[in-house]
Amino acid sequence: MPRFFLLCLLVLLAPAAWGYTYIKNADTGLPIKWNPGTVSLRILLGTTSTLIDGSNYNTSAQAAAQTWNDVIGNLKFQSQLSAAAAATDHNRLNEMAFAADIFGKAFSDTTLAITTTWYSGNQRTESDIVFSTKWTWDSYRGAKRTGIVDLQRVAIHELGHSLGLDHPDEDAQTVNAVMNSHVSSIDTITSDDTDGAQNLYGPLGIPANDKFANAIAVVLSNGTAKVTGYNTNATKETGEPRHADNAGGHSVWWKWTAPSSGTITVDTRGSYSDTTLGIYTGSTLASLTTIASNDDIDRGIVQASTVTFSAVSGVTYYIAVDGFDADSSGLTLNLNSTTIAIGSAPVITTQPVSKTVTAGTTASFSVLASGNPTPTYQWQKGGIGISGANASTYTIASPASGDAGNYTVTATNSIGTVTSSVATLTVNTLPTITTQPVSATATAGTTVIFSVNATAGTSSIAYQWSLGNLAVTGATSSSLNLGNVQSSNAGDYTVTLTTAAGSVTSAVATLTVTPAPVVLPPTPIVSTSSGSGGGGGGAPSLWFGAVLSLLVIGRRLSRRLH
Repeated sequence: MPRFFLLCLLVLLAPAAWGYTYIKNADTGLPIKWNPGTVSLRILLGTTSTLIDGSNYNTSAQAAAQTWNDVIGNLKFQSQLSAAAAATDHNRLNEMAFAADIFGKAFSDTTLAITTTWYSGNQRTESDIVFSTKWTWDSYRGAKRTGIVDLQRVAIHELGHSLGLDHPDEDAQTVNAVMNSHVSSIDTITSDDTDGAQNLYGPLGIPANDKFANAIAVVLSNGTAKVTGYNTNATKETGEPRHADNAGGHSVWWKWTAPSSGTITVDTRGSYSDTTLGIYTGSTLASLTTIASNDDIDRGIVQASTVTFSAVSGVTYYIAVDGFDADSSGLTLNLNSTTIAIGSAPVITTQPVSKTVTAGTTASFSVLASGNPTPTYQWQKGGIGISGANASTYTIASPASGDAGNYTVTATNSIGTVTSSVATLTVNTLPTITTQPVSATATAGTTVIFSVNATAGTSSIAYQWSLGNLAVTGATSSSLNLGNVQSSNAGDYTVTLTTAAGSVTSAVATLTVTPAPVVLPPTPIVSTSSGSGGGGGGAPSLWFGAVLSLLVIGRRLSRRLH
């Protein structure tokens, strides 16, 4: 049978606050909320002249609806803007309008607006919002102004009632929230308002533990555990069981490994919807064995679920929470046991130590951890798990330069996980020459450059060039620059490359120095003359030229002999 009540917002200043509260079904104690999907909202406030913030009455209210749409997951207001008109009560339509009274009932002197609620069971079926025409309405942001009322912040408040939120300040709470019963300078939803709405309709997106394979681990502390989550926007996998023999449709998964044998109780008290609960063993959906299941603690009255079963030490139990007939909301999962021995999380007692090794020689890291149950190990390099590295000692039989890096190990049991400090592996490798120095022939006075290219993994390389068996002073880089070479520079050159792992020497590069070319003076021109007087002068000129030529030839022969 449909039921009805209403809530109002007063024109007073609210105090600060600490929590949200809900409009609840008195019979079940659960919030009255919409089914997932869209809620059509007919906005009949009209398109009055432009308001302070540039909107009109209809678009200001539409913006208020979008404010809620932006933060909740499985429900959206769908605004329909219409000309100014009166709302009609109990017509299965959700309407927002101005009026002088509340469907024939007078507003109180301090009431700005009211929200009506029609519901059946825990399901809201209709909600109208009526703004009192006693007040002067506008739309603006920021501090509350004298003489005018901001329609948008009041609409945000009233739409919060439509979602199922009540006044936290009237529930002995103190918060900065738009949902307080008195209008204030808060002009939009706060984190408290958002948390309250998301407990009913979830946040945006799909829960991380929607799939069986992504079940979230739960750990007991002093025999108890309490975790929260959502099944809003969750799905049900093909082949998944009917939890508590109900079709459901929005299941999420947790898992718990018993640290010892004993009796444990699991329940969903504190959830905001009608839940179903199933406990299973098995590693895949297809292989699950039902251990226990439940729908209601008190059928139709206390609609949280509870089971109690005997747990076996070391066994992992999968816990599914679904909504009865596809209900969904924020969830609370509680585990309690007075008979299961309290375990302890892993503690690393001996950390792995950094190592420096030569390539090809064995490298090992070791760790020791305490805990109950006994921890298991997983080694990582650079934060990435190493396949098969699950013992307390990790050994690399023949490390190469690619094995150098930072190593850690995690120790895990059913109580928790701890990660070791970083141990760095340094692998020293011999240099590998990739380009040998090359022999060269150069003319005296020119420049010659010998060079070598080499790799040595992460090891640094030191260089020393030699001529014959003698080191060349200052020649300690990968290239040797010889300027103004002379015959004394000729010979066999090598370079020795050294790392922490040892040294290698390059192939011989021979330098050959040839003499520079000789530039000769021009040969004198010998002339003869004829005529009288000094007729004997021609013979001495020819003799002088002949002697000079012989001297030149002799000089050349002398240089070649040297």
